[in-house]
Amino acid sequence: MKKLNRPLLQRLIKLASEKLTGEWVLLGGTLLPYLGIEHRVTVDVDLVGLGKKERDQQLELFQIAESLDLPIEIINPAASFFLQSELKNKASLVLLRKTANCKIYRPDGTLYLLLKLRRFTESDFSDCAEMLRYCRSIHEKVDVKLIKSRIRKIIKEESNSNKINRLKNFLSELEGY
Repeated sequence: MKKLNRPLLQRLIKLASEKLTGEWVLLGGTLLPYLGIEHRVTVDVDLVGLGKKERDQQLELFQIAESLDLPIEIINPAASFFLQSELKNKASLVLLRKTANCKIYRPDGTLYLLLKLRRFTESDFSDCAEMLRYCRSIHEKVDVKLIKSRIRKIIKEESNSNKINRLKNFLSELEGY
């Protein structure tokens, strides 16, 4: 299988913006290598449509993957579930690419972190730390107060001690931001 690196993801996003219509969001672990942050290997592409019209184009998205010699299973629509629960308005989306018929966004730093907190695996923790560093480097504001509040709420409701420890460690990462 081809490694999902920045050049390959850039080609995929370019093709998607030319062949798909509507509004799409690149998120999850896939976003980081697209931005040039290749701190770990990612095995799927989290590119999800904002509405039903976009989600109905799943077949076209599979064809785009296949045209790049990627298995269609690499397209992961599951991220849509998390995006729909966290996205309150388009103000938390940052435009990555625009064509006549398509816009592809990324979540801003705050939304990216919120999307990762519910699951917060080891790779999610690593991704969040990298996104925080990226936002710092480009001077993108992150609503640290909101993130800390969400983390504290999750900790109160969580029974998995490993996840609790990761969340507490991430609280430390947020200090001084």
